[in-house]
Amino acid sequence: MKKIIIILGILIATNAIAQNDSASSKKADTIKIGSMVIVGDKMGQAENAHHIVNITIDSKRKHKNRREDVKINIGNDTLISVIEDTVKVGRIRIINKSEGEDNKNWESLLNGDFKKTKIIVEKAPKKLQNISTNWWIFDLGFANLVDNTPQSMYNPASSLPYQSMLPSTPNSSNLKLNNAKSSNVNIWIVQQKANLYQHNWNLKYGIGFEMYNFRFEQPISFRNTPGNYVFFDNVNFSKNKLFVEYLTVPIQLNYQSNPDNHKSFYASVGLSAGYLLQSHTKQISAERGKRKVNGNFDLNNTKLATIGELGIGSLRLYGSYSLTNLFDKNLTSFDMAPFAIGVRFSKF
Repeated sequence: MKKIIIILGILIATNAIAQNDSASSKKADTIKIGSMVIVGDKMGQAENAHHIVNITIDSKRKHKNRREDVKINIGNDTLISVIEDTVKVGRIRIINKSEGEDNKNWESLLNGDFKKTKIIVEKAPKKLQNISTNWWIFDLGFANLVDNTPQSMYNPASSLPYQSMLPSTPNSSNLKLNNAKSSNVNIWIVQQKANLYQHNWNLKYGIGFEMYNFRFEQPISFRNTPGNYVFFDNVNFSKNKLFVEYLTVPIQLNYQSNPDNHKSFYASVGLSAGYLLQSHTKQISAERGKRKVNGNFDLNNTKLATIGELGIGSLRLYGSYSLTNLFDKNLTSFDMAPFAIGVRFSKF
């Protein structure tokens, strides 16, 4: 078997040199032996590197039997290799399995004994693209608010328990959320990743919708009436939330430890800019039933946030923290910064 492979290597070398020297041959990346055509891939190699044929025979002693490992290389690629019980031709591996007789030999394969033979066709390595596109990414996480309102803005008259239902102006401490029920859902229409350096460092950007559901613990109501856009209500709500939606463009610097392995570690950090599309409140109570009120409620029309993500394989986590106030500082004394953390369902 080894002799056959060596002879094949010599024929390939001879035919390659003959084609290289032939003035009539215009396809320098093709070797033809009879009806068999071997086409060389010149990606990243010298013009005639595939014409260099190396034959290596490594003889070793294993127990009392002599074992020979044979490799036939064309350029930097291994065309044929025979090592122990495996023959590899390009991406095709032929393995002489140990089941059955104790003596393993390749004559059994040539004689048609395929019961002891396993043939594996390896997948070609995926070519990395300089720009990758991912459609319809989905985020699901928890949302909350960081209260940055100065203490001097608190109204002492509103410090009475809200259960008393006395007319008063709520302060920012009355806007505390139900953490378990406040959520963030994002739908990114498209995201792209552009290669910056060897596919380890990338620029990641996209466009999509950010949606926040802020569930209040206290009976806070919002109206569009000037001077009374937020107040204590006189009923208890089983559901009381403020919904806010932004059209957002995120831009991140992305790092991936091994671009060829989708299970490798990756991280991204950057900024996102959003514009307020819509906002409304939804309330459910025994006295009023379901009620939905649309309006701006003195919210800030723009949003700037720091964003990031971490991942290992298919496990992906994301986070965002707003650098701008949820409310318009020119119209209200509240200074609330939304943040979110959750799980991202994405290809990259």
